Amino acid sequence: MSILAQATSPGVGDNRVLDQWDVPFGSWITQMVSWIDQNLAPVLDVIEWPFTFLFRNFVNGPAHHPWWEIADMPWIAVCAVFLVIGTFTRNLRVGVSVALSLALCGILGTEYWKETVITLGIIIVAVALCAVIGIPLGILCGRFDGAWNVVRPVLDAMQVVHPFIYMLPIIFFFGIGAEPATMVTMVFALPPLIRLTNLGIRQVPADVVEAARAYGASEGRVLRDVQLPLARPAIMTGLNQTLLLSISMLGIAAIMASGGLGRPVFQAVQNLDTAQAASSGLALFIVAVVLDRISQTEASDGEYLLTRIRKAWRHRLNPEALLPQAATIGAVAATVAKPAPADAAERRGAAATLAGAALAIVSVFLPWGSDSGLISGYGRFTDQDLSGRSFSGLAAEGGSVYGYTVLVLSLLIAAAALVTLRRPGWGARSFGADGALVFALGAVVAAGAYLWAAPHAGNAAYSDGVGVWLALIGSAVAAAGAVAWLRVAPFAARRPLVRTVATGRIVGVAAAAAVVVIAGFSGWTFDERAESVITPELAAEIEELRRQAEEDPAGSAEATLQMTALINEAQRTEKIVIDGFSASGARFGYLALIAAAAGVACALAASGLFGHDERRKWMWSTAAAGAAAGLMVIAFAWIGSLTRVADAKLVSGAGAFLCLVSGLMLLMTTRSVLGEFRRAEVYVEIEGPNAADSDPAGGAYPPAEVAD
Repeated sequence: MSILAQATSPGVGDNRVLDQWDVPFGSWITQMVSWIDQNLAPVLDVIEWPFTFLFRNFVNGPAHHPWWEIADMPWIAVCAVFLVIGTFTRNLRVGVSVALSLALCGILGTEYWKETVITLGIIIVAVALCAVIGIPLGILCGRFDGAWNVVRPVLDAMQVVHPFIYMLPIIFFFGIGAEPATMVTMVFALPPLIRLTNLGIRQVPADVVEAARAYGASEGRVLRDVQLPLARPAIMTGLNQTLLLSISMLGIAAIMASGGLGRPVFQAVQNLDTAQAASSGLALFIVAVVLDRISQTEASDGEYLLTRIRKAWRHRLNPEALLPQAATIGAVAATVAKPAPADAAERRGAAATLAGAALAIVSVFLPWGSDSGLISGYGRFTDQDLSGRSFSGLAAEGGSVYGYTVLVLSLLIAAAALVTLRRPGWGARSFGADGALVFALGAVVAAGAYLWAAPHAGNAAYSDGVGVWLALIGSAVAAAGAVAWLRVAPFAARRPLVRTVATGRIVGVAAAAAVVVIAGFSGWTFDERAESVITPELAAEIEELRRQAEEDPAGSAEATLQMTALINEAQRTEKIVIDGFSASGARFGYLALIAAAAGVACALAASGLFGHDERRKWMWSTAAAGAAAGLMVIAFAWIGSLTRVADAKLVSGAGAFLCLVSGLMLLMTTRSVLGEFRRAEVYVEIEGPNAADSDPAGGAYPPAEVAD
């Protein structure tokens, strides 16, 4: 069977096959950027206001106070200000050294001095705004696991995505200049401050915090008088790392016409001007030294600036490694833990789950649809009339990516069940009762989504096959077996869960629900095909031009050009956008709302709103993760199916992408609980002189060395 839609398509090993799986991610972002620019102008103004206010009043100076413009301040005044700042933040020696260092920039010339003070203003504004945003957000993440679980993947994206990528949308929204350049700098430099503030709050000894609470301190006083003072070294390290990364972004800021010392450096590179490069590079180095000396902590005073910048860059993805680590002393235990064996009830649940997965696996090779392509009919006109033919769950005209999703998830369900039946606790963390239930619910939604989808208006003859119904039944049996398995599985939390309502998780769940609603009203299909956008009036006009070309061969070229222009204009202006609720589409917006509602209900139950029983939180979190997997499956399979077969000028829309994001957001809210639960362990004692050489991970031991 050919994996691709057409029998004449290139094979999997041919590079040309990639052209048939072109995911329109760029189109999704373009759709969202255009919508934001057209509809959220007030929000963009609010975002831009702090930057404009700070630059107008503290860097460039207001028009009615030209003496306040930092570039026109006397150089001695600037040096005196930094002398005072350095003295109060560190000591007199540091204050004098930074003032003298800044004075050296003035010796390079008036032009370099002006760029120097503008650079100081840009960096100070960027770091100040990072502190206003990063420190409170880091404190929130440190005190609430749910907030950290939502923020952490965003920080990962901010750090690994190249600044040029998010620079383009910022230029599109805000133009070029110092303010947009500072926004780009903040995106790059903010994550270390949030991460280290979060880590500093979490590293405060728990017994100290509990002692403060035991003496009647409120949560505000615990934070203000206990956690923040003890977390101060980590917070200051985060500020210093943010400062160093802001300095490293000056070159990219210069590309956005921000001014400052990045501009002469950039010009020197363009013009191959060694003298300008040396002078501007020296001034930039001096500014970096000045700001670093003011912000660095005493413990790192002995390190050179270049060493610290190199360490900041090397550890930009894991700034926690820059903090001193406490030494730990390990001891050889006389006992070792092994996963608890499966009892009869757990084996029955796992066996039922395995049986349902086996039925679902078989179902994908049976017919899922006949006479036309249910999903592929939206992607290409040729699949709207395939009379007399039936298609399996793996065929492009049949189940397509929905069928592949059922197959993959069923294989994972079967693997989890077999692991528990043969060697409980072995393998990946997801090969347990909770992982099996998440996979099973995802498979149920995949089969259910295929049955839910309304056929295209041109698919009048379409009929469902027996395969998709067996897939739904098998997945449902697997889910029911996984529920029974979950109820008796010997899983327990490694550490006691916090017995409070997880407000951070509730916020994350609310955000995911909001994104689902937005996704439903957004476009799931953008159709610019000529056959779709040509109205009856336009068709009549084109037919008239064709008739004129036949009657007057001499003017046929001009008539052809006019017809082409009319079609191109229609494709550009009359594209058909089908949202998630439209009756002319698959109506996956409604199904996504149902899955999201189920996930939100389960997530709220897992957050502690209705009790703090740990196993109940674990089971509700598992159900919420399954609903999140279902949300992701709805969007992923739709995107994949259209990508597999779609005609040119038809792409999946940003609504499907947002649905995928919402599922991921909902899934992230369950990690804090699911990550704590592991299969319970039983302990066996190791006797004899070889106890120190035993395998602590639960490996096999000779019978003489194991005592029950």
